[in-house]
Amino acid sequence: MNVLDEKALWRRCKEQGDDSAREQLVLYYVRIVKYIAGRMALHVPSNVEMNDLVGWGMLGLLDAVDKFDHRQDIKFTTYASIRVRGAIIDQIRSLDWAPRSLRTMARKVGSAKEKLRHEKGCEPSSEDIASELGVSEDLVDDTLMQVQSAHILSLDDYIPSEENGEMRKLEVTPGGTVASPEQGALDRERQEGLVAAILQLSDQMQKVLNLYYYQELTLKEIGLVLEVSESRICQIHSAAMKQLRKVMQGSRN
Repeated sequence: MNVLDEKALWRRCKEQGDDSAREQLVLYYVRIVKYIAGRMALHVPSNVEMNDLVGWGMLGLLDAVDKFDHRQDIKFTTYASIRVRGAIIDQIRSLDWAPRSLRTMARKVGSAKEKLRHEKGCEPSSEDIASELGVSEDLVDDTLMQVQSAHILSLDDYIPSEENGEMRKLEVTPGGTVASPEQGALDRERQEGLVAAILQLSDQMQKVLNLYYYQELTLKEIGLVLEVSESRICQIHSAAMKQLRKVMQGSRN
């Protein structure tokens, strides 16, 4: 596909709502998913199959096609690669944290959410998802909350210090030593406090922290994903870390 053909497809997809153009773009860029999945397959747990990686990556690609602004001077391959990689990492790490029952329900909720989003053209409510799955709204809300909590636990690898900035857990944990039961209890209590504090942050702050610490994107990449400037992402990150430091410092007093 040459540049002119691709631009024409983007115009038909975005400006005319042409589903056939969208499908052609998705099929053309499947190569991005296969490439990233192939590279990541070398470093994932043995129970994760290549088909899983491709499937998760396709969700990221579909999301990228739907949210990409073809009028901006940004290469779609760059934008899509971030989304695809993030979608795969998100799923892999949720598998590491979540029990099988939660993973099964989370997949159902995710599939229903994706289906309803495309049918309605907007973000479905918990009530919509529950109706689609034939389950209670409380179950849907509980599943989403547990998955969100599992995702952000990895932020505990970054301990908010009393000074400006953060330090990694590896930098403050003596190598080769085993924590005492008392220290283990304190660590668990502290982690629970961190999770609770993160859940009190705004949705935008949670997304920035998740993408920065959990998916390991740069501030510039996060800006592309969330469609705001890099400086704005920096401001959101700083404000979020300031709130977390305040909460965690207070819990030690």
